[in-house]
Amino acid sequence: MTGRKKELNPPQDIPALNPKKIKQAEAENKKKINRWYNIYLATTVCVVILTVIFLIIGFGEKSFSSSAGGSFFENAAASLLDGEFMDLSGGYPSYNQNEVKDNYNNVFDIVNGILIPSNDPDDTDSVVIPDDDAPQSPSSIYDFDYSKIPDGETAIVPMDLSLSSYGSSYIYNSTGYTPDTEALLAADFTSANNPSYISNISSPLVLIVHTHGTESYLEDKAISYLDGGGELARSENTSENVVSVGAVMSKILNENGIPTLHCTVMHDQIQYKDSYARAEETIKQYLAKYPSIKLVIDLHRDAIIKSNGDVVRPVTTVNSEATAQVMCVIGSDWGGESCPNWKNNLSLALKLRDSLNSKYENICRPTYLRSSTYNQELAPYSLLLEIGACGNSVEEAQRAAALVAAELVPLVKKM
Repeated sequence: MTGRKKELNPPQDIPALNPKKIKQAEAENKKKINRWYNIYLATTVCVVILTVIFLIIGFGEKSFSSSAGGSFFENAAASLLDGEFMDLSGGYPSYNQNEVKDNYNNVFDIVNGILIPSNDPDDTDSVVIPDDDAPQSPSSIYDFDYSKIPDGETAIVPMDLSLSSYGSSYIYNSTGYTPDTEALLAADFTSANNPSYISNISSPLVLIVHTHGTESYLEDKAISYLDGGGELARSENTSENVVSVGAVMSKILNENGIPTLHCTVMHDQIQYKDSYARAEETIKQYLAKYPSIKLVIDLHRDAIIKSNGDVVRPVTTVNSEATAQVMCVIGSDWGGESCPNWKNNLSLALKLRDSLNSKYENICRPTYLRSSTYNQELAPYSLLLEIGACGNSVEEAQRAAALVAAELVPLVKKM
């Protein structure tokens, strides 16, 4: 059997291109190239201009100021941002589970509003609340006389940051979530994690840890500080840093029937970097040994600094005694990390603030919902508590801790 032979088609002549058409095609291609080049050039120029503008806004405040009405750069920024300008030139990095930079302090100014950031835990988010009707206590504790500040020292300015008139369900929110805070405030507690808790009342129910245990406070009744004594205040002396504040909280909880463990390890003592990772290992070890623990409290102190260097002292009076204001920071899974219990944690924080402010009017600042977890995914319930700030004294912070612990007692019993 012979196969069929496939014959190729005879070659065809390719017509020669018209020189005129070649020139036209080349001209069209050149136009397209020029068009894209112009677009690229314009885009590059715009990016450069915007970068220069933001650099001027961000760093100009440090070098220039006018005698009245704010600096040129501040006024320009206020115009660009519709009258509300936050100088974040000091900056602090977003929290990263694997890397936390040493310099975490936020520098800001208050322009046409009350700026209330929290730079511990680290994040660049800040909150501005218009001050047209911002609540301020009439107490004389907020009176401040700059003329008494010694030369070369920086003021410690008392402020009411509670915003209690905004209601118990009001929160700061740096995530993309819109939680129903009214419902969470009214909700009953639910079993958030492992349902097989040890029911023996002698078993630990609460663990207090300190990711940044060396955070300390200023001297009692101080109205100013020398450079190096303010927002960067650190001490390994556990009688003057946040460890002493945790000891007060632990004592009150234990005395009121809530078995509490207090870990006095200062996880930033070796270095600030990776302190959250070290705290995570500690929390896991405690939870493994004591599965009865329902609530983990990571106790910090905040740092709030104005752009002129003044330290903000969030404070109120309770029974005629100066008492530090408190803020609950709640992590979430918005940043991509798993945190299945964040709504339960937010519910707890809202209830705690409502209870505290109902009794003491303005001791608790609004709860702050953040996109990072801050190790709050580990336990059934978790709170990151900012007890006072770098402008408070340890005595003021300890008074606040005792009140917070007392209000936590009935809440923990309902978990």
